[in-house]
Amino acid sequence: MMRPGPRSAPGQRGFTVVEVLIALLVLLVGMAGILSLQLTSVQATMFSRHATEASVLAEDKMEQLRTVPTAGLLGGTDQVDARGVPLADGYYIRTWTISAGPPIAISVDVTWKEEGSQDPLDAYTVTLQTLRGQ
Repeated sequence: MMRPGPRSAPGQRGFTVVEVLIALLVLLVGMAGILSLQLTSVQATMFSRHATEASVLAEDKMEQLRTVPTAGLLGGTDQVDARGVPLADGYYIRTWTISAGPPIAISVDVTWKEEGSQDPLDAYTVTLQTLRGQ
């Protein structure tokens, strides 16, 4: 004699395949949104880091130029890493210009491109300017 299987009470039947697929779809859409938010956050953090490093590099060069005797002030360019060490393939290009005349105007530009950027016009620049007496 066969024994009947357990019977479920009315309204307690479990999930259908369609309900499970819809739940998975909602979960995947949510996860995709979180992943997109994470990638944007990482890019913003990298930009902030590079902008801070560029500001420090510009300040370092500006302080160096403030201590050079007036006769030795010359404009120039170098390519440096984040610590200011000159490298041929450095991430930052630092350019400083000196304009003659009392007072002497000093300008330091630090330029970089974010990684993965293909457009040559996608460069960012931090500029510091100051005036120096004779």
